[in-house]
Amino acid sequence: MLWHTGCGMVVTTGYPVTSFNVTYIHNLFQNGAPTLSGVVEMFNERKLRGEIPDDEEITFIMVTGDGGLDIGLGPALGTAFRNHKMIILEYDNQGYMNTGHQLSFTTPMGHATATSNVGPKQQGKTFHHKDSAQLFAACHVPYVFTACDVMYKDLITKAAKAQYYARNHGLVFGKLFSVCPLNWRHTDDVADDLGMAAINSNFFPLYEVEQGITTLNYDPEAKGKKADVTEWFKYMGKTKHLLKPENEKLVERFRTEVDRRFSRIKAMSENPLL
Repeated sequence: MLWHTGCGMVVTTGYPVTSFNVTYIHNLFQNGAPTLSGVVEMFNERKLRGEIPDDEEITFIMVTGDGGLDIGLGPALGTAFRNHKMIILEYDNQGYMNTGHQLSFTTPMGHATATSNVGPKQQGKTFHHKDSAQLFAACHVPYVFTACDVMYKDLITKAAKAQYYARNHGLVFGKLFSVCPLNWRHTDDVADDLGMAAINSNFFPLYEVEQGITTLNYDPEAKGKKADVTEWFKYMGKTKHLLKPENEKLVERFRTEVDRRFSRIKAMSENPLL
């Protein structure tokens, strides 16, 4: 495992030890993916030389936050284009949480952060969130998926697929919805409900792109569970301003874009050529 600097790395790796029972590499945001891809190629080369048993199998995983994938996006996309046999996991908590909750490109429009303020001149972030899963799908890698631990069976199934594709075909990208009680300003006990609200409001669609074929894994409307985005907003302090009547137009802009993106994924799922 290679971890970018970030909150996930900080809480699992108190120097000089780690929480992991496997080999661990720490690297900075900008060069994590090239570093791990170099390790992958070294592993394959040493197999060819007979220095490592030919039947030895290792799954190589890079873990990054959404901030790390902002900073390291170019090198990560380059790694995807080269199709190294590894997994890139992005845990997306919608901000640079390790350094004080500054906005990232995945911070949704209208959400408050330390650098997207709420006041007379601004109502949170002014532009829409980055769709990193679709960026990597556009690289035509073997497998891309989105998942959330609140739907753990879906996550486990995709993790197994990810390992298969990373060992046998090439690069895998997984985007994980990651709640953040501290900086989203919500209580721990609503984390599961919050995650489901994000999914049921179409903000975080659960899907996979397998060898170029998109499959929508969960359709809230078909399940009779479609919720408005305001049902998600009500759980978080960072979005309480969006529930005020004066921000109704901003919420409508957000809702329209969220539903447009979901409809696009659904159309791709219904037509394998898309």
